[in-house]
Amino acid sequence: MSSVDFTKLVHYQSQLPHSIKVKIGKSKDGGFWVEILSLPGCFTQAENGEELFVMVNDAIYTYFDILAKYFPFLPRYFPTEKLKKKIQTWDKCAPASFPQQSITILFTQGRNTEINEITLT
Repeated sequence: MSSVDFTKLVHYQSQLPHSIKVKIGKSKDGGFWVEILSLPGCFTQAENGEELFVMVNDAIYTYFDILAKYFPFLPRYFPTEKLKKKIQTWDKCAPASFPQQSITILFTQGRNTEINEITLT
């Protein structure tokens, strides 16, 4: 990486919040919709629980106009491991059996966070 690239990387990293709140709902077609509450107007969707994590990060980086070539060098946002496993089980949930309310979860940078928050809204 050249010094210009490193300067941009540091700038991008400084823009990113330490944690974000996301609201997740199950769509009628079986996938998920996600509103990133911490970033006004930021939304995404995913076909399954695993894709949900990828799409949330992509939406955050896109919100801040970060070029894709910098994505591998930036922190990733994840819920706690316990919540991550729970989200992945939602794939098997029929839309009718998914909670009627959307679910709000705190995602933080990296995987080893102690924060464990989930609320129905």
